[in-house]
Amino acid sequence: MKKIPFKKERIIQISFIFTFFLILFGFSQFQNFLSKIEQINISIGEQKEELSSIKKEIEQLQKVNEEGLEKLKLSLSKEKDERILANLEAEKEKEASQQKILNLEEKFLIEEQNGLSNIINQWEKFVVDVECNFNHPITNELLYQTNGSGLLTKWENTSNAVLTNKHVISTLHLNNGSLAKECLITFPKENFSIKSQRVFALTNDFDWGIVYIDLQNAHINDLMQEPPYLCSEDPGLGDEVAILGYPNIGDESNVTVTEGIISGFDKNYFITSAKVEQGNSGGAAISLKNNCYLGTPTFSRAGAIESLARILDVKILFE
Repeated sequence: MKKIPFKKERIIQISFIFTFFLILFGFSQFQNFLSKIEQINISIGEQKEELSSIKKEIEQLQKVNEEGLEKLKLSLSKEKDERILANLEAEKEKEASQQKILNLEEKFLIEEQNGLSNIINQWEKFVVDVECNFNHPITNELLYQTNGSGLLTKWENTSNAVLTNKHVISTLHLNNGSLAKECLITFPKENFSIKSQRVFALTNDFDWGIVYIDLQNAHINDLMQEPPYLCSEDPGLGDEVAILGYPNIGDESNVTVTEGIISGFDKNYFITSAKVEQGNSGGAAISLKNNCYLGTPTFSRAGAIESLARILDVKILFE
């Protein structure tokens, strides 16, 4: 019975020791737990700072992007306005250029018309009508009559003369080539005529004839102060030409003019697109480019309406 108190004390001691160790162990665990909580709090704080820094960077980037986008919008708007203005300016320049072209075309047309008119006025006074009679040698009866045109000119050391085609002053188309005894030279613009019996063929191989005018006339002498200018060079392909003469179907008192170009060459002939009517033979073919006498329009075969495409080169007479 005496051992019971001893056991209670031992039990109390053991319980105390166990509680102590239990408390000691739990406190250590609790400290470890607190330590971990503190580390977590530190980590969370660092992450908050990092998040805050990232947020600031994002805000800065957003601001930069918004500013850049605004600048881009302004730039695009400015470029659009500039493009619209450039298009308007280009359209104005185009309209101005088109108007200039129209004005130039109109100017060139007027100058061309005036130029042709001036050339015609300059040359028509030298172009005459030629009419030659062929009479019977015994009865003097009129057998045949030829008509054509001619160019008033003057050879060196000779009297005034009319340069024309041989077939105008002869019966070349009748295959005998007899020359007329007399030809009537008419100046339609001045309404006067001169008869001449000095009728000659200039060459045997080409259709050139001449009628000399010995009668002194003030109008002719005035014209011969500045005689027609002969072309010294051949025309080029495509050069413009005007044919002046008095065709049978034309106005009897005014020279007839046809225009064309030099469309080819055939030995001593220039081929032209200018229309040549019967009666224009012996007239004047004028180079519009150089304002000079190229030669005489002639025909290509006897007895037919004259060719529309041949001008006999005047330089043949100087070879």
